[in-house]
Amino acid sequence: MARNIINMILWHPKMQITEIKITYIHRGAPGNLKTINGDSIERLARGFLILKEGTQIPFHRIVKITDKNKILWKK
Repeated sequence: MARNIINMILWHPKMQITEIKITYIHRGAPGNLKTINGDSIERLARGFLILKEGTQIPFHRIVKITDKNKILWKK
């Protein structure tokens, strides 16, 4: 489901990927959660979100997607 929301944002003419924040489970981070900006996304792959730095985040680890403090999706 998170993949569908991110894909919609990437292609929707009225939404900007630079405005979204994605929170995911990141073991070792404070609270085991980390948040990234949408503009750090390079592409969507099968089962993974690929960041420009090369990091691969499995979609099942994404827990929240927000747009200007409005929750678009939450696990």
